[in-house]
Amino acid sequence: MARLLLSKATLSAQRKQLAAYRRFLPSLEMKRQQLMATVKDYEQTLLEQQQQIAVLQQKVAQQYPMLANKQIDLNNLIAIEVVNTQRNNIVGVWIEEIASIKFRSAPISILTRPHWVDGIQRLLKQALELELRHRQQHKILETLRAESLKVTQRVNLFDKVLIPEALANIRKIQIYLDDKDREAVITSKIAKNKRAAQADRQGGVL
Repeated sequence: MARLLLSKATLSAQRKQLAAYRRFLPSLEMKRQQLMATVKDYEQTLLEQQQQIAVLQQKVAQQYPMLANKQIDLNNLIAIEVVNTQRNNIVGVWIEEIASIKFRSAPISILTRPHWVDGIQRLLKQALELELRHRQQHKILETLRAESLKVTQRVNLFDKVLIPEALANIRKIQIYLDDKDREAVITSKIAKNKRAAQADRQGGVL
C-alpha cells in the first residue's frame, strides 16, 4: 500500500475520489437491486417450467399406460431441426433466449403403429420444447447470478472499503494540516514575542 502523503494536494485528491465514489454507488446499488429482482423472476419461471414438466409427465402416465409395452417402437417420433435464439440485454447483461424451435415429426403409419402414437408425438413435442427452454433459462439464471454477485462485491467494495478509507484519509490529513497550522501560528507568536522582547532590551540599553 502506497504511503499517504499528508498534503493539501492529497487532501484535494481524496475529496474528489470520495465524491466520485458517492456518485457512483447509488447507480451501482440500483443495478444490484434490479439484478436481484430479475434473478427472482427467472427462478420463478424455472419453478413454473418444472411444474409444467411434472404435469405433462403425469398426463402421459395417466392417459397412455400402454407405453409400458416395449414392443411398440416409439423412437425417432420427434427430431429438433432448428433452435433460433436472440440476444437480449437485461440490466446490462447480454443473454441468449430461445426465440423459436422447429421440430420435424416422423410420419405415423396406422399399419405399423397404433393410432394413439399420434397423441404421444404431440406430447413429446411439448415436453422437448419445455425441456429446451428450461435448460436455456437455467443458463441465463446462472449468468444473472454471477453478474449479481459481481455487482454486490463492487457495492461492498465502495460502501465498506473505498468510502470509509477515503473518509479516514481525509480525516487524517485534515488533522495533520490543522496541527501544522496551529504550530505555524504558535511559532509565529513566539517569534513575534522574541522580537518584541529583543526590541525592549535594546530600548532599555539606549
